[in-house]
Amino acid sequence: MTEKDDNKILEWFKKRKRLLIGIGTIAIILLMVFLVDFSNLIQKIITIGFWGFFLFILSYTIAFILRAYKLKLIFKGLDQKISYSTSFFSIGASFLINDTTPGKLGDVVKIFIVKDQENLELSDALAGIAVERILDLLLLLIISCIALIYLYLENFNNFSEIKTLGLNIQFYLAIGVIFIIVIISVLLLVIYKTDLVMKISAKISLKLSEYIHKFIVNFKEALKKFKDNKKELIFVVLLGFLIWFIDAFIIVIIFYLSGYELNMVLLILAILLSFLSKIFPISPGGWGISENVGAIFIFFFYPEIQFTQILSMFIIDHLFRSAYLIFFGGYSIFHYNINLRKSKELIL
Repeated sequence: MTEKDDNKILEWFKKRKRLLIGIGTIAIILLMVFLVDFSNLIQKIITIGFWGFFLFILSYTIAFILRAYKLKLIFKGLDQKISYSTSFFSIGASFLINDTTPGKLGDVVKIFIVKDQENLELSDALAGIAVERILDLLLLLIISCIALIYLYLENFNNFSEIKTLGLNIQFYLAIGVIFIIVIISVLLLVIYKTDLVMKISAKISLKLSEYIHKFIVNFKEALKKFKDNKKELIFVVLLGFLIWFIDAFIIVIIFYLSGYELNMVLLILAILLSFLSKIFPISPGGWGISENVGAIFIFFFYPEIQFTQILSMFIIDHLFRSAYLIFFGGYSIFHYNINLRKSKELIL
C-alpha cells in the first residue's frame, strides 16, 4: 500500500469519525444490553419501579442544583459574577456532550457558554472552569482513597478471607490506595511543574501542550485570587464532598431496590471508580468501560453473585443518567444554540 493510499484512508476516517464513533457507541451499548440479557434488564428496571426512578431524578436534580451553585461560588471567589441560570444550564449542556462524545468537549462548551452569556474574558471563563474541574478531580481521588483505606482497615463480613489470583483482597485495596496517591502526586506535579509537563506533552502534540498550558496557568492564577476569598474556597470544597456523595448514592438506591443489599461503602466506591474511568473516555461517556470498572470491583467482593447481574445494575445507572441528560442537557444546548466546532476553535 502506497503513502497516497494511506492518506486517502486517513482522510476517509476523518470525514466520517463522528458517524463511526456514534455507530461504535451504539454497538457497545447493544452488546452490553444483550450480554446481561435484555429481558432481565427490563425486569430489573420494572422492579426498581416508579419510586426508584423518582428517587433517582430527585437525587440527580439536587446534585445538579448544588453543582450549579458551586460553580457560581467559584466565579464569585474569582471576583466574577455569573447568573445562576448560566451556571445551571452550562453544566447541563456540558454533561450531555461529555456523555455523547469522546474526550471532554463538554468542558470546552461550558467555557464558551459562560464567556458568551456573562461577557467575560476568555481567560476568566477558563480560570473558573479550570478550578471547578481540577478541584472535582482532586476531591474524587481523595474520597476514593479514604474509602479504600476504610475498607482495608475494616473487616466487613469475610472480605478479608476473599482471595483473587491467590492474593488476599486487602492486597488489592492497598495497591488501589497507592495508585490513587500516585495519581494525586502526578496531578500536583502537573500543577506546580507546568514547564516540565509542557515539554513532555509537546513531544506528543503541540496543540495538547498549548491547551494544558492555558488550563494550568489559568488555574494557578485563579488560586491566587482565591487567597483573598478563603471562605468561598472552603465552602466550595465542602460542597464538592456533598455533591459527590449524593451523586454516588444513586447506585446504592438502584442496588437496594433491585434486591441486592450490598455494603454501601463498596457500592459508593465502585461508582466513584467508574467516574474516574471517564476522565479520559475512550468511548463517548465512557460507555462499555465505566460500567465494567464498577462491576468488576463489586465482583471481587461478591464473587457469589453472577457478574452479569452486577453489570446490569451499572448499565441501568448509566441509562438513567443518559436519559436524564438527553432532556436536561438537550434543552440547555438548544437554549444556547451551541456550535461545538466554534467552541473548540475558541479554546484551541
